[in-house]
Amino acid sequence: MSKTTPSRRRFTTALPALVLVAGCSSPPQSPEVPPRAAPAIHARPAPAPPPAPAAAPAPAPAPAPVAAPAPVPAPAPAPAPAPAPAPTTVAAPVPAPAPAPVPAPPPPSGVTGPGCVIRGSSPIAKGTLLYDAPSGGRPIASFTGNHAPMSLSDIPADPSAPRARLVTSAGGPNVRIEGYATPSAVPLWSARDIPLAPGHVWLASAQKLSLVAAAPGTLTVEMRVSGSNGQTVRATAACESFALSRGAPAPMAVPGNGRGYLTKGQSVDILDSPNGKPVFTLALFEGVQKLFWSTETSGAFVHVTYRSDLVIDGWARASELDALKKGEMMDQYVPPETQVAGAKLLSDDPPRIATATRDIPIRARRDEKERPIGVVESGAEIYILETVAGWTNVLPKKLYVVPPEEGGFWIPASETPR
Repeated sequence: MSKTTPSRRRFTTALPALVLVAGCSSPPQSPEVPPRAAPAIHARPAPAPPPAPAAAPAPAPAPAPVAAPAPVPAPAPAPAPAPAPAPTTVAAPVPAPAPAPVPAPPPPSGVTGPGCVIRGSSPIAKGTLLYDAPSGGRPIASFTGNHAPMSLSDIPADPSAPRARLVTSAGGPNVRIEGYATPSAVPLWSARDIPLAPGHVWLASAQKLSLVAAAPGTLTVEMRVSGSNGQTVRATAACESFALSRGAPAPMAVPGNGRGYLTKGQSVDILDSPNGKPVFTLALFEGVQKLFWSTETSGAFVHVTYRSDLVIDGWARASELDALKKGEMMDQYVPPETQVAGAKLLSDDPPRIATATRDIPIRARRDEKERPIGVVESGAEIYILETVAGWTNVLPKKLYVVPPEEGGFWIPASETPR
């Protein structure tokens, strides 16, 4: 709103003219001559003249016209300052929602340590379950009885009760399911000769074993001696002495100039030297004979060698053996191997087979919050089953493991190989 400044007006005041009134005065008298005394005349006083009429005051001059000052134009109101622009707030980029936290895997529960990993491929009993925890937990996979690639680790001290870590992969491209199973349910084999009586008796390679105990870096195993009266042998060795595949048995090297010897009775002592102390005793079924080979004798003692489920290099009493004629041979019993036909997928409309070009995480449920239970390894062949709400269900082509009825092997549909 503009403010008007009042104009200043100048006013001029006309003073009235002085009015002079003339009066009679006595003539001047000389100061030197004293006045004469006037003769006393009694004259009648003259009447006082009438008072002169008072002069009318001169009219006051009209004030000079005062020119009204030209109105001073009110100053133009200063333009209102433009409102300051509102500060522009640059919206901070909305961060992408953090991925749902994935539960951490269970801590190790075994005693063998991280360096003890036993690998191989062999059939595992149909219906053997793989769980997602060392104890309790839920089943995440079931074995079909096919040859399954496996890695066994984190083995508990007592393998009959808790679970060990079992992974369905042995290093090649596979559908790798990571879980826990009872160690005694996993086939275990000797990968090399394991000493029983050092220097004289060994548990041979490629023999099926029973796991009975575990310690840091070592396993203790048992084996039933073939042809024996229930005789078992027990050995402790480092983890690298074992495998989850049988391997090829080493054949007996028959010396060209050797002579065969058959056991006579049900008991044969193996000595550390001629007439030495026994280091091992064979306890055989009645009527069962073992064939030893020898190139050396010393008095009543024969240096014998043997290789089957046991490896023997020691001395035996000649009285406990029957010598074969020179050059005579004898058939040896070879334990049979179990042949597995393998599971097959029967379907009127066979599913598509694809090969993974990179590792793809597998979950038991269609939920990103689920901790992955494994990985489709790069190069693994899989069956592509149904796709539901952004998730695809798959199976390993070799069908060595399948999900339980209430679960699945789910991968993100966006990562499904073409």
